[in-house]
Amino acid sequence: MYEFYMRNKKIIDRMAFFALITFLVYALFTFLWVYLSPFFFGLIIALIMEPLIRFMLKRFKFKRWMAALLCLLIFMTAAASLGAWLVNTLARQIGSFVETAPAQIEEIVYRSEAWFARITAGLPDSVNIPDMQDTLLSMVMGLFGGLVQDQAPRWAAAVPEFFINVILTLVSAFFFMADRERIFSAVARNCPKGLTVHFRQTGKSFSKAIKGYLRAQYILMAMVGIISIIGLLIIRSPFALLIGLLLAVLDFLPIVGAGSVLIPWALISFITSNPSQGVSLLIIYGVITVTRQVLQPKILGDQIGVHPLVSLMSIFIGFRLFGLLGLIIGPTLVMLLFAAKQGEEEIA
Repeated sequence: MYEFYMRNKKIIDRMAFFALITFLVYALFTFLWVYLSPFFFGLIIALIMEPLIRFMLKRFKFKRWMAALLCLLIFMTAAASLGAWLVNTLARQIGSFVETAPAQIEEIVYRSEAWFARITAGLPDSVNIPDMQDTLLSMVMGLFGGLVQDQAPRWAAAVPEFFINVILTLVSAFFFMADRERIFSAVARNCPKGLTVHFRQTGKSFSKAIKGYLRAQYILMAMVGIISIIGLLIIRSPFALLIGLLLAVLDFLPIVGAGSVLIPWALISFITSNPSQGVSLLIIYGVITVTRQVLQPKILGDQIGVHPLVSLMSIFIGFRLFGLLGLIIGPTLVMLLFAAKQGEEEIA
């Protein structure tokens, strides 16, 4: 057995390292994400800001903790400025939407009743139409009320949890930036020596890959937002910017997607005797879906340095193995394995 291992040491070590990476990624996204997500995002922020920190250290001779604090303040200022602009822009459109919402709801109810009357016109006289309406209405209201009742405590608990996660992310980002060498050295000391070199080289390549992955997602989000806003402006929606930005954010989330808004909206349009709007919304959703599915492998492959076919396979296989979470796990594993391969080549 030992002789077999020595003859095939390089291949066996590489396979074992790849298996370890696969297990760690799966464990992170399935079991540990709830506990480690703020620190993961803090590490991402630290990696993004590292070039600016090195520039400050070299140009202005700052101490590292001072450069880290200044970079964190710059990041927070930029994020707050962008958030304030978005909130200000969205607040105006939300205010306009709230003003017109009662009239729109009344119009939807009126058209729904007219649609229901047309559907039930051919039923026998023995069928009690008002009772059917009351039953359907009570079912819908019961479903909606149950949903709100079930989700309201979760939404209420999510608000303080969100702010706690933001604070932990920023604090951990500062420590990752200020004590980068100490943290990485401590990790290296506590890892087996055989893995230290592999992880060091893999980490360098993976940091480049993860930046490329985030750039790819931002590009896709921007494309979805632009397509949505243009499509909504064409159909003369008064809330094109608000809904377009919402769709861009939702499309970034594999579990939700832009269809969670456009499809129900299209169904309501058909019910309320506005088929042209319904068709237009379905066309917008179709353009978003086709554009994303066609360009995502290409953009992702270009940004992380792998062939688009490999990116497409990672997305599909990840989805088949892990469900919706696999849309994230698949590309992440490809980035890690690609980074590990580059590390092996650099070591050799």
